[in-house]
Amino acid sequence: MPSDAPPARVPPEAIVGVGLLTLVLLYIGLYWRGLTAVDRYAAGFVIEECPVCKSGHLIVDTRVDRFIGIPRPRSTVRCDNCKSILRESGARRWRYAVDRAANPSIYARWNGREIDEETLKTLSDQPLVPPPNVRPPTTPPAFVDDDQSQP
Repeated sequence: MPSDAPPARVPPEAIVGVGLLTLVLLYIGLYWRGLTAVDRYAAGFVIEECPVCKSGHLIVDTRVDRFIGIPRPRSTVRCDNCKSILRESGARRWRYAVDRAANPSIYARWNGREIDEETLKTLSDQPLVPPPNVRPPTTPPAFVDDDQSQP
């Protein structure tokens, strides 16, 4: 004998409730991830000594922006000696701005390029040897203020 009972239906309130619960849990997860990223370098950077000049210390500056209340930190790491800069370009990825005068070989290899933290650690432990065709920069010319030009 066939059953005339209607098929079981999910009430629309349950669908809306599950959807809202999912959104709240997603927001909490993103907020938590943002908070942990803010404190990632609070104890210091992954390397302490500058790989470019080998004598400077690295200083981390973290700026926190918020999107819908979720913290979004952006860090900048500066050398206090040679002024080379690492700018955060993604999670544990950095764009390097190297001072050419401090280390021409690292400048030739890494300036303006993206580098990850593992490569930074390796670079700090095993510095690059300058290639034979890279010369250190020369001293800039001196300019005279009272130069009289003849027309």
